[in-house]
Amino acid sequence: MHGGVAADERALMEALLRDGYGVPANHITRIDQGSTNANFVVRTLDTSFLLRRYARPGQSPWATQSHRREAMLYEHGVLVYAQERGIPCIAPLPDRHGETLVEADGDAYALFPYVVSQRPTLPREVIGARAARLLARYHRVMEDYPVTSQRPGWGLAGELASWFRVASLGVSRVPDLLAWLTEAPGDSDAHEYAREQAARIADLVRYVGDRHPAQAYARYPVIVNHGDYILKNIGETECGLVLYDWDCCVRELRVYDLAMLVGYTGGEEHTARNIDPRIARSVVQAYRETASMSVEELALVPYMLVAFRLRFLLNNLGRLMTTGSCRPTLRRDLEGMRWLCDHERAIVAMLTATA
Repeated sequence: MHGGVAADERALMEALLRDGYGVPANHITRIDQGSTNANFVVRTLDTSFLLRRYARPGQSPWATQSHRREAMLYEHGVLVYAQERGIPCIAPLPDRHGETLVEADGDAYALFPYVVSQRPTLPREVIGARAARLLARYHRVMEDYPVTSQRPGWGLAGELASWFRVASLGVSRVPDLLAWLTEAPGDSDAHEYAREQAARIADLVRYVGDRHPAQAYARYPVIVNHGDYILKNIGETECGLVLYDWDCCVRELRVYDLAMLVGYTGGEEHTARNIDPRIARSVVQAYRETASMSVEELALVPYMLVAFRLRFLLNNLGRLMTTGSCRPTLRRDLEGMRWLCDHERAIVAMLTATA
């Protein structure tokens, strides 16, 4: 074991780097970054890289749609396009054959430049506004992105049927999961909690499904969103902000990204509860300095936050099925969505009052 890397694992990665990229690795160290993939810092005599080994589909509750090969390549294409047009993100490097995704021993790898950054420490109203201006720039760039197909394996916010077609849930239809919840076989605290909350979860499913804003997709910009545009995925370097973690990039209404920035900067980081009007307005106003957005489009913010949070709830239910754990995250997700539903009108009024 060297730098957290076993000898056979190190030998495999050294060969991949040498033969695929022409990179002579002097030192490889595993780092604890990311909740799904394995990341390694690769040091040569004069530079450093980050080598990512993607989790296999079904290997992690988060490694579902995003870690199919075609979905990973979709993400890589977005990163390359955005970086070439001045968006501060980190695109994967091509190997000697021009490929950004390489395979070794059944795993998929990608090599990136290694960029050192820190989590922003400025007050939320300041960093939120800076992040909003950058988001607006990114959205304007992606309006001309030539790939207009949806990311493979993904659906739009509110299209819950497609979201359930993942191995970690073990069901293919929303009614199947709701039926399972009413019985939730198992005797852990999480199973008991799921049985108690089955009706509330069903109500949230209906809320999202019944209110799916179908007409908005013909009226407002639909682009490839970052998909998880929150402060933990934004770093700060000497040159400014840099965007990380594009695992969830997906073609969607652009307000999807803005909703997350508003909710998780102005409110609690994991639930968007108790949104601070001052911070939320500063984020929206900063965004609209660079990209126009109508009050009707802004009114979709609470819906998008609930749809986003519901997807996390569904992934956590997949963990419940297989491990019997995750009661705290289930409670957190449900309480957050209940707050958003209860305050929907107030949130819309707050965001559109000065728009």
